[in-house]
Amino acid sequence: MKKEIIYFLPDSDAGVTSVIRNLLKYREKKDIYYKVILTQLIEKESVHVKHKLDADEQIVFKYSKYENLYAVCRRLKKYITTSKSVLVANDGLELRMVQLLKLKNPLVYIMHGDFRYYYGLIKQNQGIIDRYIVISKVLYTNVLKILKEEDKHRVSLEYFPVPEINQKNKQLKDIDLLFVGSFNERKGVQFLLSIFKGIQKQFPELNFSLIGSGELNHQLREQFSTESNVRFLGQLTGPEVAIKMQQSKILLFPSLAEGLPNVVVEAMKSRCVAVCSDLPSGIPDLIDDKITGFKIPIGDITGFSNIVIELLLNQKKRDEIALNALNKATEMFQPQKNADNYEGLIINTKPYKKLYSNKILGGILNQSYLPNALVKLLRKLELSPKL
Repeated sequence: MKKEIIYFLPDSDAGVTSVIRNLLKYREKKDIYYKVILTQLIEKESVHVKHKLDADEQIVFKYSKYENLYAVCRRLKKYITTSKSVLVANDGLELRMVQLLKLKNPLVYIMHGDFRYYYGLIKQNQGIIDRYIVISKVLYTNVLKILKEEDKHRVSLEYFPVPEINQKNKQLKDIDLLFVGSFNERKGVQFLLSIFKGIQKQFPELNFSLIGSGELNHQLREQFSTESNVRFLGQLTGPEVAIKMQQSKILLFPSLAEGLPNVVVEAMKSRCVAVCSDLPSGIPDLIDDKITGFKIPIGDITGFSNIVIELLLNQKKRDEIALNALNKATEMFQPQKNADNYEGLIINTKPYKKLYSNKILGGILNQSYLPNALVKLLRKLELSPKL
C-alpha cells in the first residue's frame, strides 16, 4: 500500500496555498499518495481555490461555525485512510481534530506567519505535533522559545520552493509600480493611495497595477477612481502574476505582518525591485537593505514614496538591485531541492507519544454526546457567546 500524505489547508487562494501548490508541483513523483483537503468555513468570505493542485485527490470540506466541533472533526476524519497517514497541518481545524479524536497519526505543522494565532496553536497543541516546519529565521527563534527543551529538535527551518523565471524571455518593464496581495488592512492597502500620490508629484504619468481582491476591494477602487493610469487586474493565476511581475519595475509591499512573503520572492526572481515594510519575520531573510531591495519603517508613507521615486529616476541602480535580488532568491528558493527537503521531512516523520489536552475546545456545547442538529439550533439563537 502506498504511503499517504494529507495536506490540510484553508480554502483561500492566498500565500499558504501558493506554498503548498509549489510543494506539490515540484515534488518527486514517488510512490506516495498525496491528498489535499481544503477546509472551508461556510460563514467566512474568501477567494476560494479554483484550480486543482498537483495531488492525487483534492477535497473541499465545508463546515459551519454553528456546528458541534466533534461532529465536524468526525466528518473530517473520514478522509484519513489509516493511522499511518502523515497529516500536514497548516491551520487550526485539523489540529483540533487530532486533539478531540485522539488520533495517533504522524502530525506535521507548517507555521506560515508571525501571528499570535499561530503561536497560540503551537502552545495549545505542543503535545500532539511530531514535527514543526517554519519558513523564516524569526519564526524558528520564536518557536524554540515556546517549546519544551526535549521538543526543540523537532523544529526545522525550511525555505519553500518558488518557480524559476526564464531569464531569456525578458519582458518590457512597462509597469512602473505593482501591488500583489489581498485587499485588506494587514496587507497595508490603506497606505497605497497616499504612497501613489507622493510619487505622482514627481511622476505625474506614473502607472500602477494592482493584483488581488478582498474585503476592501470596493473602497480601494473608489479611492483610485479618478486615476486613469491605475489598473485593477483582479485575481490572477500564478503564471499570470509571474508575467506581470516580469513586466514591472517595482513591487510595493507595505504589509503590517507576514511569515515569509512568497510574493516578494516571486518579485526578486522576476527582477522586480521590492520595496517592503521592515517586518521582523521574512523580510530580513530576503531583503538586504539597498542591496537586494528596500526596507521601509511600517506605515512610513513618505519613506515608501521617496524610495520609489529614487528607483524610477535611476535605472542603473534599479537594475543592479534587481540582479542582486535575483541571485539571492535563486539560491534560496530552488524548486526541486526545496520541495525534496520538505517531502523528506514529512514522509520520515514518526509519531511520538501524544499528550492530548482535556480542555473543551471552543464553546461549551462542543461535547461528544450532544447531537449536531441541537448544537446548531442553540448557537443560531445566539443566547450566549459561551455556547
